Amino acid sequence: MPSPTRTLTTRTARGLVDGSSFPSASNRRVGVEIEWFTTPSSSPPDIPALHHLLDPLVPLPNGSAITFEPGGQVELSSQPYESCGEACTALAADADLVRAELARHDVGVFAAGIDPARPLRLLTTEPRYVSMRRHWDVQGIAGARMMCTSAAVHVNVDAGRDAVGFRRWRLAHQLGPVLVAAFANSPLVDGRPTGWKSSRMAAWLGIDRTRAAPVPSNGDPARAWISYALAANVMFIRAPESYIPLLEPFPFQRWIDEGHDLGYPTEDDLAYHLTTLFPPVRPHGRLELRMIDMVPDPWWRVAVAVTTALLYDDEAADRAEEATARTVGLWHEAARFGVDHPAVNDAVRQCFDAAGAALDRTGCDPETRDAVRGYADRYIRAGRCPADDQLQNQPEPTSIAEAI
Repeated sequence: MPSPTRTLTTRTARGLVDGSSFPSASNRRVGVEIEWFTTPSSSPPDIPALHHLLDPLVPLPNGSAITFEPGGQVELSSQPYESCGEACTALAADADLVRAELARHDVGVFAAGIDPARPLRLLTTEPRYVSMRRHWDVQGIAGARMMCTSAAVHVNVDAGRDAVGFRRWRLAHQLGPVLVAAFANSPLVDGRPTGWKSSRMAAWLGIDRTRAAPVPSNGDPARAWISYALAANVMFIRAPESYIPLLEPFPFQRWIDEGHDLGYPTEDDLAYHLTTLFPPVRPHGRLELRMIDMVPDPWWRVAVAVTTALLYDDEAADRAEEATARTVGLWHEAARFGVDHPAVNDAVRQCFDAAGAALDRTGCDPETRDAVRGYADRYIRAGRCPADDQLQNQPEPTSIAEAI
């Protein structure tokens, strides 16, 4: 909650952001988050109803957490594991239990980057999300699209303040467009093609860049993240009885310097502000890669295996760094065209080849290894992505901007 007097200085704020971003040294743990839509899409159960159905399963056998996104998406988050294989095996087992329990109550699930039939409606009254929706709505429809109808695979990897961690930070950003394109799975909005292979990424590209654009990846990552966080607009201010959305640009640094009618920010306000920042590579004690559309079983395991192989195996990382030299920063092109973009297609193919050769060295389990091979055959070598499955027998888009 804000303070009536100034208690947080810029120097202290920088130190707090710094301390929460990167540990001292890099490890090689893997964590995974997957998100599902429930069906039927036209009338999905609200979040209290989902809690009622799934709370009896907690704790899940492998410790995965069950949470819910504001549009009623079900999110499963694994514990951190020492290898890709352990993480995928554990999360898959917990996911099977959750899916079976939902099915027992006639609730289905499906995987896509955007649910093309789900309404732009909050299925929660939680003040954070109600205020967030008001903040986004003044900027256009993209924020509501992201909150209510999008789903992703998030791959979490270690990175620290050593040379390994700095390289991992840079390479994660270079890989971003490749991962967007390779797993693009959201070409439809409101049942119609948008002209984007990843309309989910298009939505992220369409919201406040101070909190959703990539963090500059050259130079010291901790310094870059500190500057990014303090320049980002404040989304809302938490008052004793409510969350007050800010509808005009108001950088956190300005809040420190000038205060607000509701008071000055505290250390707790800064910590909360960091939870409202959503760059495609987000540092918070680890690197959370947020750019991958949700894909069906077993393909989400492929996203985890390919990402960790390219970031953790030295030989694969060398090959990926070279392969992505021409696609650095092509977020828009990757989201719009997917693997139809020639340079991105070439980088995707080379990265999959590099990752495939490294799977055994990064602790990939047999089921995930088979999934990687199957995905490469079905999509990568065929010059396709999952979005192309959805686009079969669909008409050409008439208005890209209107559809998104």
